[in-house]
Amino acid sequence: MRVESWQGISGKLVHDDQKAIVVDDAHDLTDQKELKARLGQDGQPIDEARQAMIKKSVKRQLKTEPLKLSGWFNRHQDSQNAKKTEKLVSDKPTHQYKQIKNELTFFGESFLEGFLGFYGLEVNNALARYEHNLHVLETQELGQTEKEYYLATSQSGRLKAATEPLPSQQIAEEQLNKFYQREPEQTQAEQVRLRSSEDDGKEE
Repeated sequence: MRVESWQGISGKLVHDDQKAIVVDDAHDLTDQKELKARLGQDGQPIDEARQAMIKKSVKRQLKTEPLKLSGWFNRHQDSQNAKKTEKLVSDKPTHQYKQIKNELTFFGESFLEGFLGFYGLEVNNALARYEHNLHVLETQELGQTEKEYYLATSQSGRLKAATEPLPSQQIAEEQLNKFYQREPEQTQAEQVRLRSSEDDGKEE
């Protein structure tokens, strides 16, 4: 059995190359017999379990600013509901949802539907951003102390390693930082080249 830990995601994925379960607490990893039994009983296909774990974590971290929600209503020509967003007291979707449910007479069904539509879109966008970007992935064979680190993506739950195993988490994080810092520099260099060629054109 192997354990996967994804950067920025709470929970660990335990799998046997066919089925997987999500374990929230590292202490749950100590009893391998218990894990094997849970895997046999509750195990899901690996890709499904991986995507569910990432989505759950992304949802927990999501903030929905009332201003963005207001803009969403305005884009849908619903200025009445856009005005009501000022009454939301939090930027955490679960708190907002509870407040809307508790004060449904004020917010109304159309606001609730609009909120759920907006929230669903925000979750999908946040999940797509996470899945599109590279992250540090830590893997370990259960019962072994040796860990392997990769730069990887998980698109629709499918693991795609972008590197060979890296020797440490620190090196993996350095590689990740290099990768993402290289892009802006290239873009800046291209902009400078474009500007200088535009200037050349003006001089002629």
